[in-house]
Amino acid sequence: MSERFLMNQVSVRLVKDPPLYTSEPIDSPEKAASFISTFLSGYDREVFGVVNLRSDGRPINFSIVSMGTLENSLVHPRELLKSSILSSASSVLLFHNHPSGVLKPSQEDINVTGRLQHICALVGIPVRDHIIVGNDKTYFSFLEKGELEVPQLYIPDDLDEIDLANAMVADGAVRIYSASSAEPAEDSQIVEAAQEKPSSGEKVFNWQEAKERREQQLTEITDQLEKGIQELFDSESYKKYLDCLSKFHHYSLNNTLLIAMQRPDTSGYVASFSTWKKLGRHVKKGEKGIRILAPAPYKAKVERQKLNPQTGTPIYDASGQPVMETVSVERAAFKVAYVFDKDQTEGKEIERPGVTELIGEVDGYNMFLSALIETCPVPITFEDIPSGAKGYYHLTEDRIVVQQGMSELQTVKTLIHEMSHQMNDSLAIPEAERKDQRTREVIAESVAYTCLKHWNLDSDDYSFMYIGEWSSGKGLPELKASLQKIRETANELITEVEARVHIMTEKKEKTITEDLSKALEEPELAEQEKGMSR
Repeated sequence: MSERFLMNQVSVRLVKDPPLYTSEPIDSPEKAASFISTFLSGYDREVFGVVNLRSDGRPINFSIVSMGTLENSLVHPRELLKSSILSSASSVLLFHNHPSGVLKPSQEDINVTGRLQHICALVGIPVRDHIIVGNDKTYFSFLEKGELEVPQLYIPDDLDEIDLANAMVADGAVRIYSASSAEPAEDSQIVEAAQEKPSSGEKVFNWQEAKERREQQLTEITDQLEKGIQELFDSESYKKYLDCLSKFHHYSLNNTLLIAMQRPDTSGYVASFSTWKKLGRHVKKGEKGIRILAPAPYKAKVERQKLNPQTGTPIYDASGQPVMETVSVERAAFKVAYVFDKDQTEGKEIERPGVTELIGEVDGYNMFLSALIETCPVPITFEDIPSGAKGYYHLTEDRIVVQQGMSELQTVKTLIHEMSHQMNDSLAIPEAERKDQRTREVIAESVAYTCLKHWNLDSDDYSFMYIGEWSSGKGLPELKASLQKIRETANELITEVEARVHIMTEKKEKTITEDLSKALEEPELAEQEKGMSR
């Protein structure tokens, strides 16, 4: 008879403790915070707890994770997550008390918060807030103080990217970093925020240093932008910037400048480390990321005067004092992120959308010219101009005149130049906002070059030798305003014209298909078609 071996089977379940009671319904994280802070304030030692939340923000239950001494408590991620996982929590609120009444978070509180938020995010149960309460029901909220922003984790999913030899272990949490020298935005900030722990030599995440590092990165990139703008205005650098703008006309001015400064030979297609992976490509080893500014809005609590929802007027109490309310508002903010150019990656071949040859044969030119004319909000006429000018925008009559009989390319160049004048120089623009004549010419010429470059049209005859003289003596705000106007005008023209060409192309293809179908319905032509197919 063969020998048998035993393996015990176990199951894990939640066990309900006696419930806590309140006279108010707990139907939001805010109410849960208020109630639990009252509950914890009665303890004479530090207690760490977690409120597990549903996807709609309503609390599921509350669990005490650990109980410590008068000055500290120990909390481990595995103990914290037990009740959250078994409760199928969508997110969690963290709580602990300071019996001393001093609410300022200690360095250990900061480290624990950062570590727990990373680990909770890793298992898909994000931390909504961490609240410290005192004996007098006062509290400190990491979220309200703007201290709950933690850099995202980058998790390799390719064996070649995992380097276990360089993995760092800290307090039971393992962090794995990419073995390649590429710099995905998700892990670069975490690596640089690691700090030596004097007592053990272990590396642990330092919340305050991560925040300072992010602020330093923003300062560095802002300084880089200002210096780059000042150095931009020599003929070759300026032309390279416009080349980049022709490929990234829909990007912000700051990010277009940053890409042009860091990678002037860009392919015109950039994406994050993870986006390239989704597209079937991966960043080559040794490639350095392009730093850009990415939106990173956050929510903050502010106190303001309460308004009547119907009339919008302030509300006052019985004594005539304004009624105040605390509301959550979204603050605009930015962080430094990393993207990689298509030429820095390899893998599945993809085509960059949005750049097409719009002019080739005469039919293509006619369609493109029609799209330009439809885009322009003022009349366009083709006339013989006695002065010898190729075209002009008539300010008082609000119309564009183009010299007739020119080549297709020269007609397009002139028309785009004059359309730029119409968009930025018309009498509808307040006099205080209008530029001087030389600046208007710089803007119009730059817009025309950018558009032609975007549409792969010949732009070799463009020269910007005068750009340094024009920019000399101008302040940074004025130079930046001109660059912004060029970007906005070029983006509007490119977007509008391509949309109209797309509609025209669809109509033309539909007409051809309908004509062919109609022709094939005629018996004689249908027989010919059958014969050809044989």
